[in-house]
Amino acid sequence: MKNIHLLKKIQGLRKKNMTFKDRFLLAIIALGFILLIFLIFYVIWYAYSQRSVAHFLPAEQTVAYVEFEDFVLPTKLQSTTELAKQEVENNIKTVFGIEDMSAITNWAGARFGITLIQSDEEISTPVFFIQTRSRHKAVSFFEGLALPEEKLEKTGTLRLPIYSYPQSQSFNFAFVGPFVFISNEISPLEAIQDTFEDEALAISDQEDYRKSISNLPRQSWMRGYINFQALHFENIAASNIVEPLKYAVNHLAWTVRQNQNGFHFNTFVNLNKDLLELNESFADDTRFAYKLTDYIGSENLALYIGGANLSDEWQNTLETISNLNPAYGIILESIIRAQVSKVFGDEVNLRNDLYPLFEGEYALAIGLDEESEKINLSLILSHDNQEFVETKLEKLMDGFRYLAAQFAPKLNIVTLPDGTESRELIADSSKLEESSEEYEGYDVNCMEVTGTSGGFCYTTTDELLVITNSRDLTLEAVDLSMSPQFVLSQYQPFRQAISNLSKVSDELTFVDIQRILPLISNNPYGIIAEPFLNKFDAISWVKHYFDDGVSVEGYLLIK
Repeated sequence: MKNIHLLKKIQGLRKKNMTFKDRFLLAIIALGFILLIFLIFYVIWYAYSQRSVAHFLPAEQTVAYVEFEDFVLPTKLQSTTELAKQEVENNIKTVFGIEDMSAITNWAGARFGITLIQSDEEISTPVFFIQTRSRHKAVSFFEGLALPEEKLEKTGTLRLPIYSYPQSQSFNFAFVGPFVFISNEISPLEAIQDTFEDEALAISDQEDYRKSISNLPRQSWMRGYINFQALHFENIAASNIVEPLKYAVNHLAWTVRQNQNGFHFNTFVNLNKDLLELNESFADDTRFAYKLTDYIGSENLALYIGGANLSDEWQNTLETISNLNPAYGIILESIIRAQVSKVFGDEVNLRNDLYPLFEGEYALAIGLDEESEKINLSLILSHDNQEFVETKLEKLMDGFRYLAAQFAPKLNIVTLPDGTESRELIADSSKLEESSEEYEGYDVNCMEVTGTSGGFCYTTTDELLVITNSRDLTLEAVDLSMSPQFVLSQYQPFRQAISNLSKVSDELTFVDIQRILPLISNNPYGIIAEPFLNKFDAISWVKHYFDDGVSVEGYLLIK
């Protein structure tokens, strides 16, 4: 009724002179209508300009892509951001031969990235993409890179041309959607144009891609995707690693979100469902909440790995690998068996003596004693049968007793009948220190190799089994079980890191980056990574198992 009344009023205005009030009312209505039209067009334009590059990439030919929303990092990393920007600018100056970077910022948007597009010959070509705010200014920029009197050549259609340089530059570029795509080859640009024209399926509409990306957060600062089946390496060593994995891995997708304290990342590995045989009872019933962190000291801790049931996890891994090739599972378990025999002797059976010890929650902690530079190892296991685990531990100790001296060998020189000297390394039994004592009502048994990190010490409580490589660590674990002070569960970086993760998971890993740096400083890769790692305090991640893949959720904490 109100609408009819308003129409009658407007019609009536035609029959008489409009008053100022009537004119003002009509102006307000017209202005509101214009603003509404403008708002609709703005929403459509904004939604279009913010579409992921995945909407323009060909499903059949895209091997991988990485897309960033912007170049902005958390405030704590602003200095790093400036250095990274400077490095990018220097690379652009080298490639394009330009000095004035404002020429790019005049037309470039915030989003950028790189993708790999595969040709018919299984050759993957990198294609860079940058969001554009003004195509006219972007074309002017690229024209400025040409030689004097050199004109850009156009191929393709009038609506979707591909620009090339006859002489000066080796790259080509094309505008598709809100992006400009840059490549040394024309065929990847043509494939992207075909996708935009709906002549080819976009990767965003592919079922496998949607399955992988749907397990990840929708909003992110960075996202990426790898079609594992399309990976192809000419390098024989890399090919031998990747090709067998193609029987199990289909796709890998990931996202990264950021806040002022760090980066929250999620990954999803889409696995071949026929080859993935997870133990459903383990996946559903024995999830853990890292309770054993109450018995791990936080001082000098560098790495913690905990889970619900390592025995089941390991069996699942062997089954999956064996499904790829029965020989793979046999070889992998043989490697583990050889290492066990090296430490505990041939009398210890991997399946009968060790696997049963890992059927409850487990916690592995690795630390570095800065004063002695000795690596500290602690393994805490939950159990429900103290007599059973003590029997197994005694057997392990017997085996270790005869082999522990290998951790501290000495040089033995023997003069042969012909007068020549024979030099060989033999076990030095004089460096073995064996002890057995009662501490706070618990029996502590220990075999240490002086001057080294070698050792096998253990004790048991009603619910816990503690194995370490030193007597002091074992006594510390007993103390913490009675009075939990300065334990990992109360360590601030640990609590801050895991507070950003799911509360329920199948496995948790925590790395104190600043404390692990001394352990990797002598490694060439560690030396390269150290300047980057120095910016961060800790990293943690959890794993979740699904019937079609594995998801990893993690958090990288900034110092």
